[in-house]
Amino acid sequence: MKRRSLPAWRTLLFAAGVFVIALVVRLPASFATLALPPEIQARGVEGTLWSGRASAAGVGGVLVQEQIAWDFLPEALLDAKLAWSITGRSSGETSRLELAVRPGGVELNGVNLVLPLEPLAALHPRLKSAQLGAALRVTAKNLSPHSPITVSAAIEHLFTPLSPQGELGSYRLDCKGDAGGKGDWQIATVTGVLQIAGKGAFDIGQSRIDGRLTLTPRSPIPGLSPLLETLPRAGEGFAVSF
Repeated sequence: MKRRSLPAWRTLLFAAGVFVIALVVRLPASFATLALPPEIQARGVEGTLWSGRASAAGVGGVLVQEQIAWDFLPEALLDAKLAWSITGRSSGETSRLELAVRPGGVELNGVNLVLPLEPLAALHPRLKSAQLGAALRVTAKNLSPHSPITVSAAIEHLFTPLSPQGELGSYRLDCKGDAGGKGDWQIATVTGVLQIAGKGAFDIGQSRIDGRLTLTPRSPIPGLSPLLETLPRAGEGFAVSF
């Protein structure tokens, strides 16, 4: 009896599939850095897309994470998704999250990040000139395209090198939105010589955030007070709108 062979096109397709799978499995992690926006930098990348390491990552030239590691979670395949566990370090503390890719999009789970405030504060020209720094702790249970947004952030030990006074205060930021990516944010003072209050709105789809902050020093702050005086007055404080 003659042995039947696969048609040539099917054999080629099978061979191509095996080649692609082998290529993806062995694809160096450094290849993915080519797709990063220019303001995001990664250093010391090694390993593959499935399991690898990076010595550091920065935004706009500011270091945001060190000792970054990612590992593929094969058990996630049972839930019809690709998922990775990602960890990093900032200010001696560990950041963690789970990145998952589903047919419906990308989601983040168990977000617990420690980040420097500097890259975010530098987005506003007036805040950039104040050179504000702090430890930013961001937590969120789930962030996905089809789920409501609930994110909390603690801004701890705010400081500026402009002032020899030292720590200015600590604050809490809360963001809540709908599954469409639209929502509101508000910030309040926990403690500190610089009182900060504000609220506004955001739209992730439009990459838009707006609102108003009121900065009220409880007493003169050497080095920072002259800069605050250049802002519009808001009662006993000063306003920053964006």
